[in-house]
Amino acid sequence: MRTLAIDTSAIPLSVAVIEDGVPVASVLTARKKNHSVTLLPAIQEVLALAQLEPNDLDRIVVAAGPGSYTGVRIAVTTAKTLAWTLNKPIYAVSSLAALTVSWSQINDTLIVPLIDARRDHFFSGFYQWQSEQLQQLQADAYLARQLIVAQIKQLAPEKVILSGELNTEQQAYFKEQLSELNVIFAQGTQRMPLASGFDLLIRGQKPVADLDAFVPVYLRKTEAEVNWQAKHPNEESTHYVEQV
Repeated sequence: MRTLAIDTSAIPLSVAVIEDGVPVASVLTARKKNHSVTLLPAIQEVLALAQLEPNDLDRIVVAAGPGSYTGVRIAVTTAKTLAWTLNKPIYAVSSLAALTVSWSQINDTLIVPLIDARRDHFFSGFYQWQSEQLQQLQADAYLARQLIVAQIKQLAPEKVILSGELNTEQQAYFKEQLSELNVIFAQGTQRMPLASGFDLLIRGQKPVADLDAFVPVYLRKTEAEVNWQAKHPNEESTHYVEQV
């Protein structure tokens, strides 16, 4: 089984080819770049490194959000185009679950992946790995940092791993607020999505049933939608982004 895995949901870009569960080629960047320019060359590079042609792939796995509005659209649109062109199944994974892959060998430990959503809010998830199966303890959400702290305490762990690219001030806040816990901040590639491990995230999962209806997961309204609704207070649109 040959898998192409893609994630451009935040600053990092991660692309990999996985063959029968073994990553055979990957590209990982950690600088803020224009993913719309770099994604296709990265896909071409991993296919060349794996000595494969696009038609050799069996499936595509994409991180579908939440995260950067533009970033998740780039990955989902690219993955949908490839799936349609190549007639291959596509699987969607949470961009927050993608930030737990580095910890798949650590059982029964609370992992809280975080993607900065600005103004002291984060896209956040609450997960545990158990025997290389990822367990979602609570639904992914867009939360103020105070609520993230409260939910961590409610889950009552002795140790918590915070994964994602947190700056010094953000780390200091969570360390102070969770001072009674053993707080571990992911470092290096551990705080980044690793597409090379996305096979683990789709175990037992079915592919996207309706490719045309498959859209990114945002978890909050886009700025364009907020502006549109401000100008149309008496109208309701649940699929604004898809419509335009």
